[in-house]
Amino acid sequence: MSSTIKDVARRAGVSIATVSKFINGGNVLAENRNSIDAAVRELHYQVNTVARGMKTRRSMTVGVLIPSLADFFGVVILAAINNELFLHGYSTIICDYTEHDPQSARTKLEFLMNKQVDGIIMQPINVKPGDLERAENQNTPLVFVDVQVGDRIHDSVVINNIDITNQITQHLIDFGHVRIGFIGGAEGVLTTDDRVAGYRKAIEKAGIPFAPELLHLVNISEESGYTGMKQFLELPEPPTAVFTTGYDLTVGALMYMNENSLRIPEDMSFVGFENQTIARIYHPKLTIGIQPIQKIGQTAASMLIERMSGKYIGEGRLAELPASIDYGASVLNLTRK
Repeated sequence: MSSTIKDVARRAGVSIATVSKFINGGNVLAENRNSIDAAVRELHYQVNTVARGMKTRRSMTVGVLIPSLADFFGVVILAAINNELFLHGYSTIICDYTEHDPQSARTKLEFLMNKQVDGIIMQPINVKPGDLERAENQNTPLVFVDVQVGDRIHDSVVINNIDITNQITQHLIDFGHVRIGFIGGAEGVLTTDDRVAGYRKAIEKAGIPFAPELLHLVNISEESGYTGMKQFLELPEPPTAVFTTGYDLTVGALMYMNENSLRIPEDMSFVGFENQTIARIYHPKLTIGIQPIQKIGQTAASMLIERMSGKYIGEGRLAELPASIDYGASVLNLTRK
């Protein structure tokens, strides 16, 4: 015989109303949430989502839409979003889209709306305002990650990309570097443009002439990191330091250096981004810019839950989380030469 909501309430030592609130994504005390969660697992309680959806007109599903399910950012943020939503009784429908296809995002958004999701979290790379029209018309909450949306309707969770790349570039300048290679994502994407702006802000403040050949802006991929490093080192005057602005870019650049027996920092000073695991096993330890990806996912999910539950109904919010630098020994101090 299957367990009922009454059985769960009895086992957890709470009221039926509290269990119902938990199952429907409402906020309950942490101790009650833990007790209910344990009771649900022990009793193998399964929610009849179809019946509940007919009663509440909520599907208890959230759509998550990002350009790539293969890169590090996509994998980590999906896990964080899914874990947070699951704690509040939501399941997820995960989609990716091709950022180079102008219809891809709209098609996937239509798919999610047809599935009657209660809300959507997305990384809006090259997404046009018209793509969001149906979701907005049906009052389906949207929360954006990684890229800030310039309106006062939707919530966004980002880091200060200008500030973190400015800090890292300044760190390299402080160590005497003048020719600093920068490997980033696609030009025209707000995240990339902001990171380039932080880089240029630092070199301009130091009075260093901007050298366009030291920018490699294609996409966030291992191939791009590999190619960027190769092109830099084939220049008549190569950079003395290189800064990669993404996990996969960092991996690709390091692959090229290892294949060509180039030493860090003796042959090239190097600063990566996001890849703390490599930073700690690489010798010498790399200096890495840290983006709090898990926190971004958790925050986005929490903001969406507040929207879906009606706890927050105001103007669009911007959550700007701090990035940081994990300093290693991968930058050669040229001022000591």
